[in-house]
Amino acid sequence: MKKILVIEDEQDIRDSIQEIVEMAGYAVTPIANGAAGIKALMNNPFDLIICDIMMPEMDGFSLLTALKKDPNFVTPFIFLTAKVQSNDLRTGMNIGADDYLHKPFKSKDLLSAIETRLSKHEKLNQLQSQKAAMLEKTIELMVGHEFKNPMNGIINFNTLIAENAISLNNEKLQSLCSYLHISADRLLTTYDKINTYYTLQKAVHLHEIPELGEPDPHHIIDVIKSVLHKYDRVKDLDYTEPKPCLFFSKLIHTAVKELIENACKFSEKGTPIVVRVFEDTKGSNINVTNTTRHTTAEALNQYHLFEQHHREVAEQQGLGIGLAITKLIASIHKGSIEFNEIEKETSIRDITALLHLPNS
Repeated sequence: MKKILVIEDEQDIRDSIQEIVEMAGYAVTPIANGAAGIKALMNNPFDLIICDIMMPEMDGFSLLTALKKDPNFVTPFIFLTAKVQSNDLRTGMNIGADDYLHKPFKSKDLLSAIETRLSKHEKLNQLQSQKAAMLEKTIELMVGHEFKNPMNGIINFNTLIAENAISLNNEKLQSLCSYLHISADRLLTTYDKINTYYTLQKAVHLHEIPELGEPDPHHIIDVIKSVLHKYDRVKDLDYTEPKPCLFFSKLIHTAVKELIENACKFSEKGTPIVVRVFEDTKGSNINVTNTTRHTTAEALNQYHLFEQHHREVAEQQGLGIGLAITKLIASIHKGSIEFNEIEKETSIRDITALLHLPNS
């Protein structure tokens, strides 16, 4: 049975609403003012709220404003009012009201408003559930795809070591162990990326946007070099920051790490990885350029989640996750990420990732 909270200071109207709504099959909790309504909501969840505007102690506008401070508050809210002024209607809708009923109202209008709002809320819940289910399915498919190769590598090399340990010399054993380590490391890295993406995406779907965070005490150049060191590409870095005092959140640093890692994967060792960090009138910008023959700016701009490009290049595995994380972080910051290219030779081009973060 759906539970409805009725907040109305006039007892006759409150009793009338309770009778009409209960006869329609709903459970009703009647409250006389906004302050008492807040307390009732703290102790019990409700499926819908019907609230008068003009009340003692706390009016309806103040009540809804207080409730909307909680980002997780999504309960349908219907205002009751004896006023018909457009300013009042606009105020309520701007605060977040779902509907208005003008006093006096007919029973059928009250029940119609309730049924409409409950139905829309139910459809929204179903949509969110479908999105969550699709996300889980996507993660499941991606986990199987991303984990298959490194896990097979671990198993195969383990088998080789076990079967040939006696006949192998130390040099070959070290080589096999090195491959084993690379596969295991990739497996752990992939898991971390899956966890990062899932956490961020789930927060967005549930309207629980993560805190953007205080600036990371580490400078962005340190973040960039940490990735380049992993690929033995520090010497390939061409870095420029005209104003060396820009500090970003850890979330932005995560996006930058993914861009640098993709630049390493899509370019040959010894070719430059160019990074430009600068501010303009619209915000902060981080541009990453690399030379490649393995993909195009169009493919990167139009890519779909977890779809990887030119998978014959083994080092490119994982692009789908990293780029998805970067785009999601840019979106959370109300920014953008796009790719441009300049063709240098046949099938060889410079691709630039442009990450823009608008002024807050």
